[in-house]
Amino acid sequence: MPEHVEGVRYLQMVFPVLRELKGREVQRDRAGNRRLEYGQYASLLLLSLFNPVLQSLRGLQRASDLRKVQKILNGSRTSLGSLSEAGHVFDPAVMRPLIEERLAGLSRSNKRISGGATIPQQLLQQLTAVDGTLLRVLPQITQASLNPRAPDGWKLHTQFSVWRGVPEDAVLTDARGQNESDERIVLESRLQSDRLYVMDSGYEKYSLFNKIVAGGSSYICRVRPRSVRSSEPQPLSPEAVAAGVVEDSLVELGGRSSRAEKLSHRVRRIVIQGKPPARPRSDRPSRDQIILLTNLLDVPGEIIAQLYRYRWLIELFFRFLKHVLGCRKLISEHPHGITLQVYCAILACLLLAEATGGSLNRRGYELVCLYLMGWAEEDELIAGLERLRATENKRT
Repeated sequence: MPEHVEGVRYLQMVFPVLRELKGREVQRDRAGNRRLEYGQYASLLLLSLFNPVLQSLRGLQRASDLRKVQKILNGSRTSLGSLSEAGHVFDPAVMRPLIEERLAGLSRSNKRISGGATIPQQLLQQLTAVDGTLLRVLPQITQASLNPRAPDGWKLHTQFSVWRGVPEDAVLTDARGQNESDERIVLESRLQSDRLYVMDSGYEKYSLFNKIVAGGSSYICRVRPRSVRSSEPQPLSPEAVAAGVVEDSLVELGGRSSRAEKLSHRVRRIVIQGKPPARPRSDRPSRDQIILLTNLLDVPGEIIAQLYRYRWLIELFFRFLKHVLGCRKLISEHPHGITLQVYCAILACLLLAEATGGSLNRRGYELVCLYLMGWAEEDELIAGLERLRATENKRT
């Protein structure tokens, strides 16, 4: 174990963000003989995210035996029972102010994408991809997927800032997709103003669209083929045709006798020739057209098409979260513990975004890990991050 955390002193640059958790101890626990410290538990989780060797509670407990780890975390040795219970008793909401503080530190000028000269910067800054990912049926997963409170596993609902390349909001529910865990209901409860939500077909719901518009935001949502009551075709520009747009219309949707909530605003239907930028799914028929609904009436069709394609970046974030940061291996089986692990992973993403100037990828993560483990010197880390940043700038 000691050789795997050689260079752990470099973690001093990471763990000061957890100082605000001091005083969040649980003085009494169910066993009556332990003192649980929030900051120490969160720090150990963060340590595991930057050290792939630590993938279990027992691994974290053994790491806490090491003097260097104790010095960096400013804590003492912890027991396996304390770590196990911490995932039940600590409130994940305590982590949210830390995440919001790091988000505020990432300037909107820290752009991650380029829209060229055609996409207004305001739209890019507002662009928020919304989706969820399942945390189950993954290699070496814990008993979370067998927990009777979540018989179908867990689902992480996320709002992802495409412009800054980081998650801005996340909430964990069971994966049944019913009542409070329905992805549309989750989004309705967490809507923000001044956003441009880009969503896939699972979020198609007229009442959700109405609430987005009423809250001062806009949306672009992929939908299934629906009948329209009326249609006003709009002319297609050469740029729209080149982008694959085959239809652009102002439409009225729904039958006159439908009990579903009516749209409170004018809506635009855009049809794009081609498949969505995602892996094909065996449980859904493959379609050669993408049908979008949006309340953006004055934005050119080719820009709408490009904005929707940026939704794929949230899929890349989920892949990074689970396969690079290691959240496919859940340390806790309790909702609080799972949420804490996810929040620590998001905090790690924000720290990486700060360190790399916004470039959140495997190469930057590997370089930071090598630095934290003592294999790379500080000048090598800085030079490597500069090269990654230069490469990213060339791509955008």
